[in-house]
Amino acid sequence: MSLLHLPLLTSLTPSTKHYLIYFITGNPGYIGYYNTFLSTLSTLLSPWSSKNIAFTLYGQSLRGFEPTEDTLQNGPFSLPSVIDHSFHILEAQRIHAGPRAGQPFDGIILIGHSVGSYIALECLRLRLATSETTHLRPIGAILLFPTVTHIAQSASGVKISALFRIPNFPWLAHRAVQGLFWPLSGGALRWAVGRVTGMPEEAAEVTAGFLRSPRGVWQALHLARDEMGMITEDRWDEDIWGIEHLDEEEKEEGKLVPKLVFYFGQNDHWVADHTRDALIKARAGDGESKTRPRMVIDQDGIPHGFCISKLSE
Repeated sequence: MSLLHLPLLTSLTPSTKHYLIYFITGNPGYIGYYNTFLSTLSTLLSPWSSKNIAFTLYGQSLRGFEPTEDTLQNGPFSLPSVIDHSFHILEAQRIHAGPRAGQPFDGIILIGHSVGSYIALECLRLRLATSETTHLRPIGAILLFPTVTHIAQSASGVKISALFRIPNFPWLAHRAVQGLFWPLSGGALRWAVGRVTGMPEEAAEVTAGFLRSPRGVWQALHLARDEMGMITEDRWDEDIWGIEHLDEEEKEEGKLVPKLVFYFGQNDHWVADHTRDALIKARAGDGESKTRPRMVIDQDGIPHGFCISKLSE
C-alpha cells in the first residue's frame, strides 16, 4: 500500500521546482498508520506552494507487511532487505504531474519515523555511495523519534531482546496471534483493539488488519530482531553527519551535504536517554553550522507512537 499527495496547484509550469517528501514508516511498517499525519502535512505545506515550487508527498508500507505475492513467497524480510527495497522505491520516483511529469525531482527530503529514521540514513548512505551523476538529490532528512543507535538498550529494547532468546520466537508469536484473533471478524477485532488500546479509529483499523494478516506479525518481529542486533554503534561517516568545510574541488563538484534534523522524545521507551544524549554530544551542530545535524528534544509530551495515539488538542 502506498500514499501519494500530489501538489495542490492548479497550474504547473515548465519552470516549477518539484520537491519530493519521501516518508519511511516505523515498525510495524504500515503506511496506513500515517494517513492523518501525511494528510495534515500536505495541508500545512500548501501555503508554501506556488507556481514556482511544488511539493509531492509519497510513502508506502515497508517490504513484507502487505499481503503481496513477494511477501507470501519470500518473506519475512531482513532489515538490509527492507533498506534496499526502500532505496529502490526512492530511486524510481519521478515527478507525477504537470509539464515535467516523468522527470527527476529537483530535491528530495526524507522523513523517517523510529526505525524509518535508520532506514532513511541508510538510504542517504547508499545514495552518496553511488555516482554523483545520479538523479537523486537529497537535500535533507527529518528523523522523528529516531532509533539509530543502541536500540536494544532502550526500555522496550531490553524487554523484547529477552523474548528473542526463545528459539523461533517471531514465528511462534505469529502462529499464536493467528490462532487467537483469526476467528474474529474484522469489525469485532477492530472494536476490541480500539477498546483495549485506546487507539484512534484509523489506527485501530490498521492494527486489526495487521493482527489478521498472513505474515504481518512474523514480519514485524523478524524485523525487530534484526533491529536489536544491527542498530548498535553509530555507523555513518562525515558524509552523512555533515562536513564542516568543503574544499574548493568538492564545492565545484557540487558535493551533496544533506541537512539532518533529529526530533527526539522525552522518556522515549525505544530510545534510552543516555544513548540519545551521547549521540547529541557527538554529532549535533552548535546552531551555527550549516551542515551539522540539528538535534532537539520534544517539550510537548508527544509520544514515540504519535501516529497511533490520541493527542490532546
